[in-house]
Amino acid sequence: MKEFSALRTKARERRDKAIKRARDEYAETLVRIANLEQDLVGRDSSTHLKISEAIERVIPDDRTFTTVDVIAGLEALDPGRVWRKRSIDNHISRLRDKGLVRRIKKSKNTEPAVYARMGVEVEAVPFEDMTLPEVIAATLAEPMTQTELVVAIMEAGYDTTMSRRALRDAVGMELRKARKRFSADHGKWSLL
Repeated sequence: MKEFSALRTKARERRDKAIKRARDEYAETLVRIANLEQDLVGRDSSTHLKISEAIERVIPDDRTFTTVDVIAGLEALDPGRVWRKRSIDNHISRLRDKGLVRRIKKSKNTEPAVYARMGVEVEAVPFEDMTLPEVIAATLAEPMTQTELVVAIMEAGYDTTMSRRALRDAVGMELRKARKRFSADHGKWSLL
């Protein structure tokens, strides 16, 4: 049995290394593409730009993007400047608060979150950018038990890295925590 576990561990390590190599190659390619775009378009020097202006300049208008794409664009815009990921994340959050950018997909483990400018056509994602209480409220059309609610949420396309048991526990915690929104009657939960 230990041999199979060791084989699984080695396979997982090889997979993780291959994913890291592919992501590194992708980031390098994005930098090269952004450099080529800068050479062809001939935009002015970015040394006088505030970080917010630089970020807004490199965010694509026609497709989805991740923070990796933004960092690659910023490095191509001004390779000598240090671009802090935290500053980029904060500005993207401010753009989301202003309603200029929306999150299409939450980050999961090693996958970054996916964003798009408002007005960009993207494939619809179930429960796009909704919190778990919002997903519960959207799914709870009729009285359901906690388990029935989790099954309905999963069947509706909710994407999570939690196991079904962990999701059931999280849903139960949210239901009990939000007594002003949800009520229980003989084990069946409903909206107030």
